[in-house]
Amino acid sequence: MGVGEHAKDDVSLAEDSSADSTDEVAVHRHIPFTRIAGIMLVLVIAAGSAAGLVMAKKNYDHQAALTSCNHAIKQSDIVRIEWNKALKQAEPYAKLQDKDVRDPKSLELLGKIMQYQPSISTENCDPSLTADRLDRTRAEIGRANNQLRTQIRNLHDTVDTVKASQEQQQIDNAQNALSQTIEDADRFYKESANKVRDDNTRARLNEQITRARLMTRDHQNLDVYNRAIQDLNEVMQTVRDSMTTVENEETSDLGRSDDSAQPESDPQSSNRQPAPSAEGLSQPVTRGNPTWDVPGQSPIPSFPDRLG
Repeated sequence: MGVGEHAKDDVSLAEDSSADSTDEVAVHRHIPFTRIAGIMLVLVIAAGSAAGLVMAKKNYDHQAALTSCNHAIKQSDIVRIEWNKALKQAEPYAKLQDKDVRDPKSLELLGKIMQYQPSISTENCDPSLTADRLDRTRAEIGRANNQLRTQIRNLHDTVDTVKASQEQQQIDNAQNALSQTIEDADRFYKESANKVRDDNTRARLNEQITRARLMTRDHQNLDVYNRAIQDLNEVMQTVRDSMTTVENEETSDLGRSDDSAQPESDPQSSNRQPAPSAEGLSQPVTRGNPTWDVPGQSPIPSFPDRLG
């Protein structure tokens, strides 16, 4: 019985195992290959799309780098034109001397800035270059452009400084010239006392001197000082003309007084001939027929009538 039961159990186990194996084979036959193929196709398409996007982005970056590089070159040309224009404007101020400005150091700084030589880039924006190379070229050109722009600003600022220093020096010179003109006018005013035809001219000169002195107390611009100098010179010339008129009148009156002081001359006396002196005559002059002394003649020698 024990052996039989074991044998029955073995048969049942064998049947069960054979049934299980039959079920496993059935499961493998129903794997969805279509779905797998679809998934694979989707993956391929996705990979292709990603590669296309990568290539598109790479082309876009290259085009953007090429455009930026060309733009930097155009900006370089524009900046150089601005630099040359700034140099042209600075040339008149560079010719000034130390005596023409209040601060000579500004002229020295201007000369140094004008000696700046912009760097010349040999790089170009060749389309065959990579985007990275184009970006590096653009960066180099951009740095050179920025440095030149900085020099342009420095040049403009220095020119403004030199110009202001020149104007200040001109104001100082005009102020000194006005002070000297005031001194000359004041001295001339004192010397012209009682020497003018119209004393109102001296009064106007005195008023102009007072007005000019008030101008020197306050800081004025260049035009005010120059105008004050011109007004003083014009009034002094008026006084000088009045003095000249008086001198001419005095000279004329003196000439008339000298003519009246001389005695009147006899009109007949001018026709009389002065009598000759006795010393000028060798013999006295007698009236009547003139006589002359004939020198004596030697006697004529007598010759014989015949020879022998």
